[in-house]
Amino acid sequence: MPWVQGEFLVDTTDVWVSKYQDSPWAFQVMLVDTVENKWIYRREKSIKKPLIEIIVRTNDGIPYLRPEIQLLYKGGSSKVREKDLFDLQTMLPILSTHEKEWLILSLQQQFSEGHPWIGLIQKAKASNSPYKYDKKEH
Repeated sequence: MPWVQGEFLVDTTDVWVSKYQDSPWAFQVMLVDTVENKWIYRREKSIKKPLIEIIVRTNDGIPYLRPEIQLLYKGGSSKVREKDLFDLQTMLPILSTHEKEWLILSLQQQFSEGHPWIGLIQKAKASNSPYKYDKKEH
C-alpha cells in the first residue's frame, strides 16, 4: 500500500518495500530503538551497541545490519522459524570468533534459562568449522 502523506509509524519495527503494490518485496528496512548514539535491542534493553558498530557496508558501499545482530533478532523471536535456523547455519562459518561470542552472550542475556542456538554456536566456534543443521536434532 502506498505511504500516505503525514502518516507516522508508531509501533512499526519493519517496513517491507516493493516497487509496486502487487510486486514482490524488494527489501526490508528495520527500524531500531536508539538512545543518544547507541542501538538498543528492543527485546532485552540491556543489550546495546554504539550505532556506528551495528552497520557494515558491501564493497559497493551499501549499508546492512551486522549479521550477528540480525541473527539475534531471528533467534530472539518468540517463534524461531526453520528458515531462521538455516540462516544461522549459513552464517556460522562466516562469523568471526568475536561475532559468535557476542551472539552467545546476547542470547544468554535474553534467555537466562538457555537457548538452543547457544550450543550450536559454541560447537561451531570450538570446531572452527561449519555446523551443519540437522532437523533431527530439533
